[in-house]
Amino acid sequence: MAPDKRDFATRVKGAVRENFNQSAATYRAFERRHRLFNTLTDALARWMDITPGSLVLDVGCGNGVSCETLRERFDATVHGIDLSEAMIADAKSHIKDGRIHLLVGDGECLTAFIDIRGFDAVMYNTAIFVFPDPVASFREAKCLLKRHGVIGFSFYPRVYAPEAPDLIGWAYARLDLPVPKFRTITSWEKTCQSLREVFGNLATTTFEMPGSVALLTDFFSIPAQSASLFPKLPYTDRAKRVQALFATLAPWEGLMTIGWDMAKAQNEE
Repeated sequence: MAPDKRDFATRVKGAVRENFNQSAATYRAFERRHRLFNTLTDALARWMDITPGSLVLDVGCGNGVSCETLRERFDATVHGIDLSEAMIADAKSHIKDGRIHLLVGDGECLTAFIDIRGFDAVMYNTAIFVFPDPVASFREAKCLLKRHGVIGFSFYPRVYAPEAPDLIGWAYARLDLPVPKFRTITSWEKTCQSLREVFGNLATTTFEMPGSVALLTDFFSIPAQSASLFPKLPYTDRAKRVQALFATLAPWEGLMTIGWDMAKAQNEE
């Protein structure tokens, strides 16, 4: 990696770590209210064809909700890794299951933290889009996957309605605010290209669920998520902007859909 790319990656990871360290308690309160990550984990795992009793690596596991879902729904043994010390600390304070193993680490350097080989599946649930170098992470994951193991991820949410393909963009326009040039560190297209480059195959789908002003406001009020919409503002100002932004979507209540694009590949080597 060239020096300028190393500097960029270091800055990005530092900002990501800080944002998620500020978000641990908010994430847990959000999940209690909406059970969103439980739902997404279940949908992604079923689409990946994760079978009962699998050994799964959860990259960007956050506060462990996805790990718990994999354990409870699929009887999986789960190893979760996340860059945020606060998220892992929160996970460990709530999870006491001996088949869930949690650690702080860089998801682009997996083999430096995990010495297990032969995972049945590697999952990135709403995490990979904050990775500056998805190719590096996928190459590391490939080293840990068994032959015919599966790797999959869910991406950043899209919000739409009939005749309105981008309601978040629509909301910015209503408030006469500039839309962020980038809402994710790495685009959907680049991330899919990276997965295909490493594994030589790719399948995609979209998991859809009803959207609401309350769900979107709560989700994007999480400090780490609000940074994707108003990246240069302090959190108190971001939170106010988020409230105003999604209040404009009230006329679309009952018509909104949240689409979570998903991709997967199989380790054929």
